[in-house]
Amino acid sequence: MEFHIDKAKVLPKENLEKFLEGLKKLGRLIAPVRKGEKFVFDVIRDVLDVEINYTRTILPPKKFLLPYRRERYTYSTDTLEFKSSFRPVEQIIFGIHSCDLHGISILDSVYLRDNPDPRYLEVRKKTVLIGISCRPDEYCFCLSTGTAFPDGANWDLFLTDIGDDYFVSIGSPKGDEIILKLRKIFREITKEDLDRYKKSTSFKKALFEIEKLPDFGRISQVIELEYDSPVWEEEAKRCLGCGTCTNVCPTCFCYTCVDIPDLDGRKVARVEFTTSCQYPYYSLVAGGHYFKPTRADRFKHRYYHKLVGYLYQIEKLGCVGCGRCSAECPAKISMVETIKKLRGTADEEELREAPEQTTTG
Repeated sequence: MEFHIDKAKVLPKENLEKFLEGLKKLGRLIAPVRKGEKFVFDVIRDVLDVEINYTRTILPPKKFLLPYRRERYTYSTDTLEFKSSFRPVEQIIFGIHSCDLHGISILDSVYLRDNPDPRYLEVRKKTVLIGISCRPDEYCFCLSTGTAFPDGANWDLFLTDIGDDYFVSIGSPKGDEIILKLRKIFREITKEDLDRYKKSTSFKKALFEIEKLPDFGRISQVIELEYDSPVWEEEAKRCLGCGTCTNVCPTCFCYTCVDIPDLDGRKVARVEFTTSCQYPYYSLVAGGHYFKPTRADRFKHRYYHKLVGYLYQIEKLGCVGCGRCSAECPAKISMVETIKKLRGTADEEELREAPEQTTTG
């Protein structure tokens, strides 16, 4: 018996290659590929290069929405005439995990709320986001941040593995259009498909080691109350100040800009590039004052902004639990362990294990 739902279809896994070939005809296809022992998002020329079974990429897919180096415009020093060569292209980003979709949702809130960035807006209009389900590893804590599963309306299609098929959720009119254009490779869902889809949520949750996950309950209050905690200094002693954590983060958006003249100085390019709050110069202002003079100050600032500042700014936490900062940190600093130290989790565990105390009158 067929169980009709307008917002979902089923894609047999045997049709995945046809699906990817169909996407390539609709625009520039970007998807995860293997790079040595790791994975990266890259432009796809051969769909056989696409890697489905990966845990995380080195850099998030945001680099195709918000390039790490971007020219805003050029201007002539003679005429002060401004020109822009910016031309967004139609692109489909395939294989995005739920945490990264939530990361893009956060970027949307930053760049499109109140005073939309026209450049980011144009790129988003021409971008299709297609997610895919995944399995967590020891670095993932998206269950704690509430980002383990797709939510909201910033994605277009999402593929959930249900065995021999993918359950394809449709999240937008763009997603509907793709389904319509490639309808021959999809089929209607059945009651059995829907049951398998619902079970996939429980299956993924069971893959997390719950006892090792950080507690994000009232985390912003904890960070506020522990602002002067010695934990910051202790953790910062290991920090190299390299900025890897922010460069691999799906939600960091700090940038700076410089004017770069050509050889004769008559044409100048205004270039923006991603930077990091972990670099000493980032907090340097005119007059030589550093707002974050020590490494501990900068280390603490990243946690404070992610877990407190974003709430004031966009009413969301700035961390999606992807685990990249911990997985890629050369000093092996773990955000999970830092949060546990701030919460005093070890002390709580000792209290639970201690014999029950009784009072006598």
